[in-house]
Amino acid sequence: MKIAALDLGSNTFLCLICEVTDHKITQIYSDEVDVVRLGQDVNKTKRLHPDALIRAKNTLTQFKKTIDLHKPDAILAMATSAARDSENKEELFKICRDLQIPLEIIPGHKEAQITFEGSISGLTATHSNQLIIDIGGGSTEYILGQNRAILFSQSLNIGCVRLTEQFVKQQPTPEIQIQELTQFIHQQILDFKNKTQMTINEVLAVAGTPTTLAAVEIGYFDPQKIDGYVITRVGLEKWLERLAQTSVEQKLAMGFPAGRADVILVGIVILLETLKIFNMDKLFVSTRGVRFGIALEVARRQ
Repeated sequence: MKIAALDLGSNTFLCLICEVTDHKITQIYSDEVDVVRLGQDVNKTKRLHPDALIRAKNTLTQFKKTIDLHKPDAILAMATSAARDSENKEELFKICRDLQIPLEIIPGHKEAQITFEGSISGLTATHSNQLIIDIGGGSTEYILGQNRAILFSQSLNIGCVRLTEQFVKQQPTPEIQIQELTQFIHQQILDFKNKTQMTINEVLAVAGTPTTLAAVEIGYFDPQKIDGYVITRVGLEKWLERLAQTSVEQKLAMGFPAGRADVILVGIVILLETLKIFNMDKLFVSTRGVRFGIALEVARRQ
């Protein structure tokens, strides 16, 4: 079954067109990504910004051209934190209706399930206790899994766009802003850990922060090299120290793409504090995530 699965995140929109056979993704026809920044000012205004809606419409119009080219059997878009938190989400629904793209807003608990299934969909085996981290623009999903089953999950409001707007007032970033940001993130993750009391064997990070960081370290974006790439705690500490001293323009010059360069600092702090709190020295990067889970969800419904 050919499926078009769209992940309308708070920072990034993704469109995956793939084949699903026997509840497994067996072929990828197209995998597009665009930074939309849907979550612009949502934390402050509780509304989708008019400019964000224009960007969303432009990106979805391009995605629809790809979808029409591949003629999938089923289409589904799912929106996450920014849409959940906004009072005018109906405007996003209208854009999708006009383009004939079915849209649902994922509740936090369902997002965790979809993220987990998508993230591990490419693994041949899983460790007994696995922590999945999906850093979005508005929220970050923390999922504890064991043998392909979720044991505990929580959606935390520590997305990279949300916290950049809240804590990072300038770049280069003063130490006091880094400290306030770190303390806030640390407490949120610690509260999550205290609810679980589990020993973690492996950390798997999905979405733009880890994949972008891996691409910059490798020197270019290669999904085959990035999937399974190892990022160390020491490496994250070095990146934090370096990026705190740079402007957005300097981050762009380092290879961080537009739409990611201005929020990558927060993403790195989230990853670093996660490793510290769970006493891990490294994490593995996954290029999979929500869009793969959506494809599997669509196939299951059929």
